[in-house]
Amino acid sequence: MSSPGADRGSQHAGGPVLPDALRTITAAVAAAPKVVLLLVLMATGASVGLTLCYLGFHSERGDLIDPRDPTRAHWDAYTARFDDGNDFVVAVEGENPGAVRSAIDDLAERLNREPETFGSVLSRINTTRSRRKGLQSLSPEELDRVSERVAEFSPILRGDASRARLDVQIHALTVKLDKAVKSGRDAEVREVADRAERLADGLTSHVGDANNFRSPWPSLVGGDGSAEMTRELGGATYFLNDAGTLGLIRVAPARTADGPTSPEAVLDRLRTVASAVEADRGTVKVSVTGVPALEIDEVRRGRADMLRAGAVAFAAVGILLLIGFRGVKHPVLALFVLAVGLAWSFGFTTFAVGHLNILSVSFAVILIGLGIDFGIHYLARYLQHRSEGLDLEDALCETAAGVGVGITTAAVTTALAFFCATFTRFLGVAELGIIAGGGVLLCALATFLCLPALIALADEHVPAKRLPKPMGFGWLRTGTARFPAIVTVLGFAAVIGIGMQAVHLDGTGAGSKLQFDHNLLALRPGDAESADGRERLRKAGGPSLLYAVAMANSAEEARELAAKFEALPTVARVEDLARRLPGGDRAETNAGIARVRGQLASLPRNAGVGDLPAPKPSDFGRRADILRKVALDSGRADLQPLAEKLDRFGEAFAAMDDGNKQVVVLDRYQGRAASELVREFRELSIASSDSTPLNIRDIPTVLRKRYVSEDGKWLLQIFPKQDVWDFEPLGRFVSDLRTVDASVTGTPVQNYEAGRQIMHSYRSAALYALAIVSLVLLSDFLAQENKLLVLFPPLLVVGFTAMTLLTRGIELDPVLCAGGYVAMVLVVGAILDFTNMRDAMLALMPPLAGGVMMFGILALCGIPLNPTNLIVLPLVLGIGVDDGVHVVHDFRNRFATGSLGKRNAYQPSVSTAGAIVLTSLTSMVGFGSLCIAGHRGLFSVGITLVTGIGCCLFVSLFLLPGTLALLSREPKEAKAVAGKTSDQDDEEDAPRRQRRRAA
Repeated sequence: MSSPGADRGSQHAGGPVLPDALRTITAAVAAAPKVVLLLVLMATGASVGLTLCYLGFHSERGDLIDPRDPTRAHWDAYTARFDDGNDFVVAVEGENPGAVRSAIDDLAERLNREPETFGSVLSRINTTRSRRKGLQSLSPEELDRVSERVAEFSPILRGDASRARLDVQIHALTVKLDKAVKSGRDAEVREVADRAERLADGLTSHVGDANNFRSPWPSLVGGDGSAEMTRELGGATYFLNDAGTLGLIRVAPARTADGPTSPEAVLDRLRTVASAVEADRGTVKVSVTGVPALEIDEVRRGRADMLRAGAVAFAAVGILLLIGFRGVKHPVLALFVLAVGLAWSFGFTTFAVGHLNILSVSFAVILIGLGIDFGIHYLARYLQHRSEGLDLEDALCETAAGVGVGITTAAVTTALAFFCATFTRFLGVAELGIIAGGGVLLCALATFLCLPALIALADEHVPAKRLPKPMGFGWLRTGTARFPAIVTVLGFAAVIGIGMQAVHLDGTGAGSKLQFDHNLLALRPGDAESADGRERLRKAGGPSLLYAVAMANSAEEARELAAKFEALPTVARVEDLARRLPGGDRAETNAGIARVRGQLASLPRNAGVGDLPAPKPSDFGRRADILRKVALDSGRADLQPLAEKLDRFGEAFAAMDDGNKQVVVLDRYQGRAASELVREFRELSIASSDSTPLNIRDIPTVLRKRYVSEDGKWLLQIFPKQDVWDFEPLGRFVSDLRTVDASVTGTPVQNYEAGRQIMHSYRSAALYALAIVSLVLLSDFLAQENKLLVLFPPLLVVGFTAMTLLTRGIELDPVLCAGGYVAMVLVVGAILDFTNMRDAMLALMPPLAGGVMMFGILALCGIPLNPTNLIVLPLVLGIGVDDGVHVVHDFRNRFATGSLGKRNAYQPSVSTAGAIVLTSLTSMVGFGSLCIAGHRGLFSVGITLVTGIGCCLFVSLFLLPGTLALLSREPKEAKAVAGKTSDQDDEEDAPRRQRRRAA
């Protein structure tokens, strides 16, 4: 075991091997700078060419999941059979329903002319063959409901038109609801409440927009009418809302021998055709949305924002360098080296991974923020050496041997922090780790090869006195040395006080105030056409863009699965083809159809409702209030939505302030409701007219292909009750579905797995990174003779324990194993080499203490973490360790050479303090450029990283130097340097520097 003082003096950075190697490399580069730069430019050109020719981009969120994951396998099995997984949704809106249908037909015709781009185009369904057999797809229970509704509404067509009046309807609903509540019949309460809510919604919409009509009647054909919005008109089923003012077209990319056509190419062409239809028609609005469109728009905005942010960051970093180095030449050299490092990194990405994804697209901005740090530290130390009287070559060699060790350690630790992401199962995070880690190492390599060559050419004939002197921030350096105790106490108080803002304490214990927002929709650009189309679709009551899917091997299995899925509390409905076909014993079904046919036969031919008296607004309002009171007085939670909807109608109705307008609105709605009822009876009559059994050939081909694959798989689409863009309802939805079918898939399942894996992956990567960085720091700081003693025996213990447990069939947690190994290393290191082990741990103070402050500030400002800004964890660790390594190395160098400063208190050197401030500011400006992004996820990354880097800078400039100043004033360490300290500042004693170098 070596003494503390000897350890620091002689074993710095792992012994003389690395400094000597860096000095030799730098001397060779400085001796032949033009040759080196020629080789650098050749490598850069090759990297750029490789990138332009071969770098791809994966835009789908499913690409982020490991192909070996079962969830990905289920998704691939589904998309290989059905086009539905890549559907674009075209929304056509207009005030005239006829114009909407005409535009749908026009657009569909144009799309069908391009089969090489558009595969399945589902704009309407020709129901001529299946329409006359509509009742045969209903179950006996559904036929019973149809019969009950026919019995309820048929008196209206027999001449009792009063039942179609709005005031009579709302009175009848009030009486039925009151009786059902008092009798405790929950099913009847729910049925009556649904009808009352339908009436309230329809009236509220019609008050706000005369063209917006929603039928108050439950569907006579198909039960409750809860299926995806459709409307059957003249033998064709269009996908329309109740008013006919919004229609949908589903478009899937064409399939070729090599797979589906590029979704981006399909989207571009689809929007071009949609814009042409909109321009030609003039009375409709056509927009393209759907999950693929949302993802493509997100990726495109992210790429555009990254390019813009990268340009802003590059320019802003250049300006800061001009200020920090008080000149133009050396900042330009640093930026050139950064550009070289970025080019090499793109080439490495193309070679090692081959593509970028929606997470790794951010790596360029990451490298601008991290890669420039190496050049700043190198230039600051070089200029300091020149100001001390060293000539050009000696200054370069001393810079490489001195600060080069810190640069190497910082680059390796930061790269390892990123590489740890490869230990995770989440492919998107793993690829980002490979790309960013390799990029950091290449930027460091460019610093050692390219920057000395550039300096050797640029400063060849420049005397030292004409070189700029970087800003030294003397007041910061002096303050921590003069008042170390005050600075340290205040620093720790700030860290603890701010960090506690992320924690809440109550009687049940402690918890985190920091929120995590899983909602992927909240991260996407809100002004994209696809997002605007989705919002309009939602407001118009259109179908959810998110639905899960399951596959069955037969029609009978599909029916069984559908019944099980619909019984789940989180499922709104299931759409499938199997239940449209007859199955099982047909006796009850045939009897039910015959009963309905008999009811319809008793109705007069060409029956209608006739003229109805206009409702009186005051009377109708009073009856609505009575219905609302019954709902409220019941005390039932399931009737609260009805009361709220009646409130909204009452407010909208009263806001008209004109009795005549109120009469017109009620009369118009009443007339359209009567016409809709007549239409329902006509459709029911047609649906019961053909007794021939329905078979698969009666189903339109375009629909059959979407629900039955060529190899006989039957598709089920499962729609959620709640908004599953939010993670909690999404988790419940997916968990419920997996109780029925473990292989269920679809976009909600993909989103759930991606969100769950990304959180776990970043957490695991951060823990792995912290463990590996700690080991690297120990390897760097420990005395040469203690390294094997500290690092190897704990490895044997952990390895033996792991093998023993595995032979007994006990599963091991890799994170736990890594944590146990690091803990044992720290204990052994504290025993054998406490001083150096302590220095290694002090280098972790900026990322750890800075991270605590960052989380406190985020919680205080209400900024949540999300799947995008979780990238701050390895970045803050890397940047913080970079700062900590340079400060502690500077402390050890000054301690060993007896140049601590006044009263033996550590005072950061000019180059170290200036470089840390400048690197932190450039990183903050670089990452802060993301705040101009329209992509809300990237914006959150910028805000979070600026906060984290600022906190690391505070710890690196105040808390860590103050702590080191206190340690350097300890009696033993003060004695070790007694007689070596002068009252003059270390930066002013050039002769002593020369003697140290010679030694």
